[in-house]
Amino acid sequence: MKAIIDLGTNTFHLLIAEIRNEQISEVFNLQAPVKLGEGGIGNDTLSNDAMQRGLTALGQFKTYLDRFEVQQVTALATSAIRNAKNGKAFVEKAKNLYGISIETITGDQEANYIYEGVRHSFKLPEENVLIMDIGGGSVEFIIGNKDNIKWKKSFDIGAARLIEKFKHSDPISDDEITKLNNYFDEHLDELKLALKEFPVTTLVGSAGSFETLVDVVLNDLHTIPIAFSKQAFEINLPLFDIFYELMITSSNEQRGKLKGMVNFRLEMIVVASVLMRYVIDHFYIRKLIASNYALKEGVLFSK
Repeated sequence: MKAIIDLGTNTFHLLIAEIRNEQISEVFNLQAPVKLGEGGIGNDTLSNDAMQRGLTALGQFKTYLDRFEVQQVTALATSAIRNAKNGKAFVEKAKNLYGISIETITGDQEANYIYEGVRHSFKLPEENVLIMDIGGGSVEFIIGNKDNIKWKKSFDIGAARLIEKFKHSDPISDDEITKLNNYFDEHLDELKLALKEFPVTTLVGSAGSFETLVDVVLNDLHTIPIAFSKQAFEINLPLFDIFYELMITSSNEQRGKLKGMVNFRLEMIVVASVLMRYVIDHFYIRKLIASNYALKEGVLFSK
């Protein structure tokens, strides 16, 4: 039995599981909203409050690690800790308090694990697809197929960074959406060049905001998406259009009443949806698939 801890910028994830016949047999799964980037991500620091929320979450995780007598623990820190000037201090505190050894991984390593997670969630096609993972601190883009990765890049344009930088109104305005799209134009040149070399028509969204997309489609738009597996679903583009309009025209309070919405994604889902819309429109996407697997599942299959 193994445990994977994904120390994300918005959420810490704990997965305790085993691999049986190339399938994940989940024992326990917990998400803890920590908002690690709040109040400091724009300056590449972790605020004292954010560090305390993160350490409190790890204390909760340690309780379950002990309860299930997990011997093999892999804890990986991503964008917020990776870029923070005091990220190493957080890692040291976690080790001293709970005996949890945290490895801070690069954006390339993160992309590799995300690809592994996605390709184990359903059978990737022979032709290339674009995989996107929208985190709080960074967004990973991977171009690949069932056999391998053709190109990958981690961009520091995660939802928490976008919220910190643009501080949009509630609901977001058309002018604010335009500013976000202009920002994407400025920062995604490398992705544009890669997609000229490796064209795609399918976008595969990895967990996080894409799980929320599926949950809202199921529970609030009352539509059952096409299942590629138990862990991957196609959302047709007209249905995504409805979801997108709902996200950008609703307030936090209104989104909070949606059955498919979890509280810790109320704000970030807006900028995440704008990024999804940008990618679909600018890169001629014809098919959208949402995968439930991401980094932590990729780590589990890789260890």
